[in-house]
Amino acid sequence: MLLLATSILPIPSPAALAAQQPPATLTLREALSLARRHNPAYRVVANDEGVAEWAVAEAYSSFLPSVSVSSDLSYQLAGTPRIGGLSGEDLGLARTPAQYFSSYGINVGLTLSGATFFEVARARAREQAASAQVDAAGFTLDAAVTRQYVSALRARDVVVLRRQELAAAEEGYRLADARVTAGSAPRLDVTQAEVARGRAEVAVLQAENAARAERLALLQQVGVELDREVELTTELVVSEPVLELPRLLEWALAAHPATVAARAEESAGRAVARAARTQYLPRLQIGGGWSGFTRRLGDENYVVEQAENRAASRVASCEFDNALNARLTSPMPGYSVQDCSRFVFNDAMAQEALSANDAFPFRFSEQPPSFGVSVSLPLFDGLTRERQLQEARAQAADATHLRREEELNRRALVINSYHDLLTAYRSVGLEERNAAAGAEQLRLATERYRLNAGSILELQQAQSVRAQAEQARLAAVYAFHESLAGLEAAVGRPLR
Repeated sequence: MLLLATSILPIPSPAALAAQQPPATLTLREALSLARRHNPAYRVVANDEGVAEWAVAEAYSSFLPSVSVSSDLSYQLAGTPRIGGLSGEDLGLARTPAQYFSSYGINVGLTLSGATFFEVARARAREQAASAQVDAAGFTLDAAVTRQYVSALRARDVVVLRRQELAAAEEGYRLADARVTAGSAPRLDVTQAEVARGRAEVAVLQAENAARAERLALLQQVGVELDREVELTTELVVSEPVLELPRLLEWALAAHPATVAARAEESAGRAVARAARTQYLPRLQIGGGWSGFTRRLGDENYVVEQAENRAASRVASCEFDNALNARLTSPMPGYSVQDCSRFVFNDAMAQEALSANDAFPFRFSEQPPSFGVSVSLPLFDGLTRERQLQEARAQAADATHLRREEELNRRALVINSYHDLLTAYRSVGLEERNAAAGAEQLRLATERYRLNAGSILELQQAQSVRAQAEQARLAAVYAFHESLAGLEAAVGRPLR
């Protein structure tokens, strides 16, 4: 029975488990820091900086020689060799035994041209452009996270406002019910108050759902996942802007990441155009190499036979020279009769031949090193260089135009964002005054209805006016914060 009772206990859902855990706190500064580490789109851009750094290292390495090492092992079966269209038999060659071959090669080369020198400048310009692009992407991410954080705060405050409206509707319902019970108001007052309360409850549910969606969007922007609710703890304050437009323009045009990136792209375009002109310069190539070779015959009897044949040939040559010298009327100058017996094949010669054959795979016979220097000057390649040069110049000109377009856009954004911020600040003051008037109107209407001097319609109208005034005030407050975030994004630096 205990097992059965345990098995039918309800199992909490993941959402219920998340609701049971205390909420995690998240400040705006923490959100920005987390986004720099975890936002996937930003990390994709940030990876380009490492590639650009290696491109610079590669450009510098062009001044170092290239080194390659090669090795080869091969095996040839026994048989009669062929040379071209002739067989070994046609050339009087006997059947050869199996053979083992090994070799090595070390090659060193260095190529220098005008492009080698200008490639470093081009790579460094591209590195600066990539770094500027990463900075621009980071600042764009900061602006997006800040705006989403502000949106999440606004959605949270909307929930508070909706709950206040629900409390006001509850108060109106209690007042109407009291008057109907006392017989001083018709039943219609209660039903109207009940409808208003129901609509306020729906508004609370919708606001809570919207706030949850905004918090989820913030976590998505940050690039993290949490198994519990998140509480936003940074509180934003409305303060009078004390910023000067000329100073803001100076900051934006001098140091905004997007403007810096546009200038870096322009510099990289000029570097590419300069590098393209180096194709008309000569090219110097320096190279050298070392190599070695071994061969081992697989049949030791064949090795001994070849050594014996070479010894017999030397004996025959020695005896011929002695006989020729003996038949001459006068001996050959400087020639003395040789002892041909020292050339007779013996066991020591056989052992020496076998030892010399035992070279595979590492007893290499080294070849003499070789070195070379060459200079080449391209004269005509079908106008390929001219086309590439024009493309590079066009890209450099495009980068200049894009940089100027960025500066014009940046100036317009700063000016518009600055005036938007001033307008938003003035609107906050006006809406706060309207909200205070709406609250006073609701207080008076509530008091009149409590004293049987007003109607339910007057009370509900006052509640509606107060709710609209509070909504407008809240919208004005967050319009100020969004305008400030927009001005920060336009200027390229924090202003809070």
